[in-house]
Amino acid sequence: GTIADLIHYRLSTERTVVRIGERDLPTVHGTFRLITFEDRIDGGVHMAMVMGQLRRDTPALVRVHVIDPLRDLVGADYSGPSNWTLWAALQRVAAEGCGVVVVLANHESSQALLERVPQLTQAPRQFNRSQSRIYSEVGTGAQILQDLGVGKLRHLGPPLKYAGLTGYDLEVVESIPFTE
Repeated sequence: GTIADLIHYRLSTERTVVRIGERDLPTVHGTFRLITFEDRIDGGVHMAMVMGQLRRDTPALVRVHVIDPLRDLVGADYSGPSNWTLWAALQRVAAEGCGVVVVLANHESSQALLERVPQLTQAPRQFNRSQSRIYSEVGTGAQILQDLGVGKLRHLGPPLKYAGLTGYDLEVVESIPFTE
């Protein structure tokens, strides 16, 4: 079997995220449908902000975004392979009228956050996340997208190279880099 076969099997027997709520949420970008998910592994809460009708066979504008309090809440300006802020992703989805921004909980400790503050005036860098953490985030985001009915995605960010996405019945048809 392939990685995709293993993922198909595991998804049919065990899901690590479950939908726990849904409501309309007015924002400065328009009204989104806010759907919340609980992570059965660590108890975290993830959110999906959906605008328009998502269809499995129609490519959807998608951003899977790990919240960064320094960038997303206080507006710290630093670059990396993906400069898509939460604000910019929501703005892009609203401009197109259809898409989803998945906001994953950030498991960064308070101490780690404090240690990053002095680095804001140094050369730009991004989160220092382990490879296993990144794969976990991809799996969590993929489960949420599958739950929402996404099949084909126009990814807001650098090209994705995760062979296992097909196991979630997801296909990246386009990657859209951030441009100001």
